[in-house]
Amino acid sequence: MKQAERRHAATTWMGAWLLLLGTPAMALPEGADNAVRTLPPQVREDVNDIALQLLKVQDSGAELSCPRAVENARWGVETMLEVGERNLQDGYLSRVDYDRMAMPLKAQLEGLTLADCGNADGARREFYRCMSSDYNHVMACAKAHP
Repeated sequence: MKQAERRHAATTWMGAWLLLLGTPAMALPEGADNAVRTLPPQVREDVNDIALQLLKVQDSGAELSCPRAVENARWGVETMLEVGERNLQDGYLSRVDYDRMAMPLKAQLEGLTLADCGNADGARREFYRCMSSDYNHVMACAKAHP
């Protein structure tokens, strides 16, 4: 049950992160080409605060577990893509911003495999070790281990 609660919280945070990615488009005036829905100032501030938290590694002491790391990383990327699609459909992201966000995520998703984890060394291995913890977000681990 705790893992389900963590994943629910992470999904909420990922939605906020994806909204943040679309923030430049949200500044367009109403009626402009590719205009998207605007967020109230307090919501925008909350999104920024949550996004900053997403980029912090919460648990740096996890031991490498390739099955867990790959599952967590793939789940995180897949969820970001799903939330991005919802934000696109709901008007919070323009098509251009969605495509800009989705292309590298889809490319990353293809490489997140047990074989890649097993063969990883250096920063890539540290990324997988970071993702071995259910408390870490894929964006935090990617930032910490480029």
